[in-house]
Amino acid sequence: MEEVLKSLLAWVALHPHAFSVAIFVVSLMESLVVLGLLIPGAALLFGAGALVATGALPLQPIMLWTILGAAVGDIISFALGLHYHQRLRVVWPFRRYPALVNRGVDFFVQHGGKSVFMARFIGPLRPIVPAIAGMMNMPMPRFLLIDALACLLWAPVYLLPGMVFGASLGLAAEVAGRLVVLLVAVASFAWISVWLIGNAIRLLQPVATARLEKLLAWSRNHPRIRPLAGSLLDPDHPEATGLTILAVLFFITLWLLLMISHQVLRGELFAGVDAYVFHTLGDLRTPWADTVMLFFTHLGDRLVLTWVMVATCSWLLLKGCSKAVLHWLAAFACTGLLSWILKLSTQVQRPIPFDGSYSFPSLHAGLSVAVYGFLALMVARELPHTRRWLPYFSAGAVIVPVSLSRLYLGAHWFSDVLAGLSLGLLWVTLIGIAYDRHPAPPLPVGRLLVVFLLATGLAVGWSGKQTPSGQLAAYAHSTSQLRITRDTWRNSGWVDLPAWRIDLEGRHEQPLDFQWAGSLARLKELLAGQGWRPARPFSPLEALNWLAPQPAISSLPVLPEVNDGRHQSLLLIAPHGPDARYLTLLRLWPSNTALNDGKPVWVGKVGRQSPDHTLPIITYLKSDRDYDAPLRELAAALQRSGKVAMNWRRREPGNHDLQWNGEVLLAW
Repeated sequence: MEEVLKSLLAWVALHPHAFSVAIFVVSLMESLVVLGLLIPGAALLFGAGALVATGALPLQPIMLWTILGAAVGDIISFALGLHYHQRLRVVWPFRRYPALVNRGVDFFVQHGGKSVFMARFIGPLRPIVPAIAGMMNMPMPRFLLIDALACLLWAPVYLLPGMVFGASLGLAAEVAGRLVVLLVAVASFAWISVWLIGNAIRLLQPVATARLEKLLAWSRNHPRIRPLAGSLLDPDHPEATGLTILAVLFFITLWLLLMISHQVLRGELFAGVDAYVFHTLGDLRTPWADTVMLFFTHLGDRLVLTWVMVATCSWLLLKGCSKAVLHWLAAFACTGLLSWILKLSTQVQRPIPFDGSYSFPSLHAGLSVAVYGFLALMVARELPHTRRWLPYFSAGAVIVPVSLSRLYLGAHWFSDVLAGLSLGLLWVTLIGIAYDRHPAPPLPVGRLLVVFLLATGLAVGWSGKQTPSGQLAAYAHSTSQLRITRDTWRNSGWVDLPAWRIDLEGRHEQPLDFQWAGSLARLKELLAGQGWRPARPFSPLEALNWLAPQPAISSLPVLPEVNDGRHQSLLLIAPHGPDARYLTLLRLWPSNTALNDGKPVWVGKVGRQSPDHTLPIITYLKSDRDYDAPLRELAAALQRSGKVAMNWRRREPGNHDLQWNGEVLLAW
């Protein structure tokens, strides 16, 4: 992933004009009638904004080409509508999407000329309303004026989120390249999923409607099937659409669960995928991401969800909603019981054994679907059809991170999570069909959500009362400490310690050129006498200094760096003047090695950071390539203390782009 990003940045830097033309074409196609529904223009513009933030692209030309492409696409669409008028409804491909055309017409009739401006910011209407405006004979000068204003605002609105994301990638890269890859992967997965699902629904809905009508007509000739088919498929039935979707989901998840269980039991197909996902996500672990994933894993904890169910269902019973409670509890209990039976039957070991239980299927994933998914189903039943996507989207925004957290923390294999999701969906859809087919009193949706959120917050707060570091220790990979003599370490053992900061695989950009044997408190005390001071802890308030036009170097926060999944244990800043152009920083991490007398050996690096003004919106400290001068500065400070023994050692530099001659300083 990191190599792909570097290659992309290098190509864009060499061909900025070609990328500008590509942005123009994408903006144009994204604005063309119907075709714009198939082009992920918003995602591509988001990516362009990220490239602008990294300094790979200039802002003004990209903004100009984006505006021009959008305007030209709208004008072409308007011209088509002006040419065909009402015949537009029967011309291909418009005749295949009558509902979309009717929606555009209704929107234009309701809002008039303002619809051209508003539709520019509404994805499904953006490529259709300009053509409708032409079809309805909107005066061209008026259309051009409104559309020009819309395009002028649309370009920065769609580029700005990408620029903010790109700026965050630049900051994340200073902490860990792993964090960059994880952010890009999660953002790309979320964006592509939403885009694919939305477009699939819009494109397949006409086909699905026609097929359902044929199936309903066929069922009318079969007396035994007609009542069930009518309740599921008849448009006059009040819950026809919801029941049809649930029925389809039931059969899909049933088939998926059986297929996964068969493959896991026979050791086929998923073995390689499970191992690949486990090792890939394990290589991307960082302390900040660990904390976020730990929070989401609490949201799927069985004790948390049990407490939430007890509290919320008790409140619903007091409100007389016993039918909803019985169905919700049935989905929760059936998912939990079948998960427990499958765990005992398959006895699949976890990737990282930590609680003595078995792995397949993931109880976190299954119970999350049972609780959050069935809640979404109950809430959606009380909402108008146009707003029913909201609770399902909200439930998915919790269930997906909970499932991802189990993979990231190494608690489950990929097949465990997939089976858990399938199992939860199976019972939610089956019991959801039963719930939808029986009348029930309306639910007080607003108060229900308040009670549910309060119960969830209290339960998560109670489960998280232990410190995050203590909880994460259960998910840590086991390591053993090596004991060696001081002479062995000085003469040859130092070579066995890591030579480079361990970040992304194969990335050798920051040498670990300093090793210290002893306590960090002693080193901190010695260097304090030479003017070295600890860096201030990073905080959101200090991060506001990134936005200052010309910040002083001392006011810019120093970000922590990750080595082998851990932040540094010590971060010191060398003394510097008020007009200094850079900071000299010493960072140390544990090495899992100790001397025979018990003194731990730490590995670290001495480097420089200077203000980086590449990003158009923030200024932050970025690592320099010089490691020789900072190491000499540290050695001089230790020598002046007069209480430290030192040795210089040599190793092959390995990265000739750095100013590092291969020297490693050993001190004790």
